[in-house]
Amino acid sequence: MRQAAGLYYNKESVKGYYSDLRHKVTGDILLDDKGVPINITNKGYTVYFAITIFQYGLGSYDLYLETKDKQYLDKFYNSVSWALSAQEDTGAWDAFGWCNPDAKYSSMAQGEGASLLVRAYLESEDKRYLDAAKSAIDFMIIPVEEGGTTLYYPDGGLTFEETKENRTILNGVIFSVWGLRDFCIVSKEDKYKEILKTAVNYLCKKLPIFDCKYWSSYDLDGNIASPFYHDLHLEQLKVMYDLFGNEEFRQYREKWLTYHNSFIKSKRAFIVKAIQKLRVIENEVALVK
Repeated sequence: MRQAAGLYYNKESVKGYYSDLRHKVTGDILLDDKGVPINITNKGYTVYFAITIFQYGLGSYDLYLETKDKQYLDKFYNSVSWALSAQEDTGAWDAFGWCNPDAKYSSMAQGEGASLLVRAYLESEDKRYLDAAKSAIDFMIIPVEEGGTTLYYPDGGLTFEETKENRTILNGVIFSVWGLRDFCIVSKEDKYKEILKTAVNYLCKKLPIFDCKYWSSYDLDGNIASPFYHDLHLEQLKVMYDLFGNEEFRQYREKWLTYHNSFIKSKRAFIVKAIQKLRVIENEVALVK
C-alpha cells in the first residue's frame, strides 16, 4: 500500500504526522490485551516492535484529528503508554534486539517515538511525555561509536542511522529528522536546532549519492529501492521541501518522479531489485548450509 504524505501536518507547529500512517491502524493489526500492536516472527515468537507501535500511535492520532472519535485517541495513548514503559534509562528503545542483539537501536525508532511523545505532551500537557521525548532525542544524537545512532562526519556533517546493518537508509534518516524537528519546536533549545539544521543540509549534500540515474537507492550500500520505498522517497521529499524549503528536495523529487513515470527506467529498477533479492536469498541459503 502506498504511504503518502500526511494530510494533517502543520509547517509551523506540531499537529498531524508527516507521513500518512492511518492504514497502520485500520488494517489487519494484531493487538495484545492492552491494545498495543504485536508482531509475530517467522519462528512464531511474539515481538513488540517499537517502530510498528509508534507508527500505530501516530496513525491513530491522525485519525483522531480527522474524526474527533475518542477511540482513536485511546489507541494513541495505548502506544504512548507502551513507549514510556519500554523506554530504557538511557532514553533508548530496543528496536531490533529480537533479531540482532548486537545492533538493537535505531534512529528511526528514536525519532518516531519522540514524535509520538511530543504529540502526547501537547495533547495532555503532561511533562512526563516531554521529558521522555527529550531522553529519546538525547540518545539518538549520541555518536554511533558510543552506542547511539548518529553518524558524525569529519567534514562537520551528520546523519542518522536507522540500523547498524545498513549504511544510512534514506527513509530512516528522514523519519529521524522529523522526530528531531518535533522536539525542536517544543523545546526551543538552540543545541537541537543546530543539529537539525546540520542534518537537513547534509542530507541535501548526500542526495546525489542516492540517485541511481534511473531510480532511487534505498541506502548507501547500493541497494536499490523497491517500488514502495521509491514512492515513499517521493512523498518524503515533498514534505521535506514543504518543511525546510531546500531546493535539493524539490529537484530530486522531480527527477525521481520522472524515473517513476518512465516505463524503461521503472522496469530496469524492477529487474535490478529482483536480482538483488535473489542474491540475498542465495547468501541466506549458503549460511544455512
